[in-house]
Amino acid sequence: MKYLLSAVLCIAICVTVGCGGGNNSNTNSPSRTPGQAQAVYSGTASNGNAFETIILPNDEYYAIYGPTSGNGFVISDMMTGQGSSNNGSYTATVTDFNNTGTFSSGSVSATYVVGSSINGKLTEAGNPAVSFNGTVVPSSQFNYYTSASLSDVTGIWTGSLLDGATATVTISSNGAFSGSDSSGCSFSGTIAPDSSGKNFFAISLTYGASPCLLPNQSASGMAVDYLLSDGVTRQLLAAVASGTSYGTVFVANN
Repeated sequence: MKYLLSAVLCIAICVTVGCGGGNNSNTNSPSRTPGQAQAVYSGTASNGNAFETIILPNDEYYAIYGPTSGNGFVISDMMTGQGSSNNGSYTATVTDFNNTGTFSSGSVSATYVVGSSINGKLTEAGNPAVSFNGTVVPSSQFNYYTSASLSDVTGIWTGSLLDGATATVTISSNGAFSGSDSSGCSFSGTIAPDSSGKNFFAISLTYGASPCLLPNQSASGMAVDYLLSDGVTRQLLAAVASGTSYGTVFVANN
């Protein structure tokens, strides 16, 4: 799919709500078992949108979704939040960032089959509930249970952000990156394989001065890279945020 994963997984440079990727400490009560729902899923929702979602080992939730276009979909929203999983049940409180710059809070309630599928409902105040059904991304495109590799993402990536702006990001072999977007905002940071050993990256990002919307501020998030269905094109998807007021996604192919 042209715009896959990012919520789910997101890369190179996104700005997702200040959740520190898989390195965050888990705050679930001892009665819960974090990580049972962890995987990358893709599927469709009852409103006709397609989605990509990743649930991390600490039950953090990232997702991207939007209307289908050809054999892919156009990202209209990115969600992130903290959840908990146990015995086939997953719940999360999320923030939904729209490509218009607005955001809203909501909740996700779902059932899952470990390593196979997820089915649930998104509820947001003032909007009809949306149900969704997804399955894990095929291992031929992405293996969640192998460690992420910096060599796969080293180089120059040109893609788009959630608001439609274009951006170019250069990632060095040591994980340092820098970039800028079509609005004139520059940024820099680091990307590193997550300490969990699973196939995603932790991102730390600092914006430059104006015209950046968050001048000189920092954000964190996660990223994923994987092969598209053609088996050749590699896609990088990154999501980051700052608090619960600003989040974005970066999607690029090479």
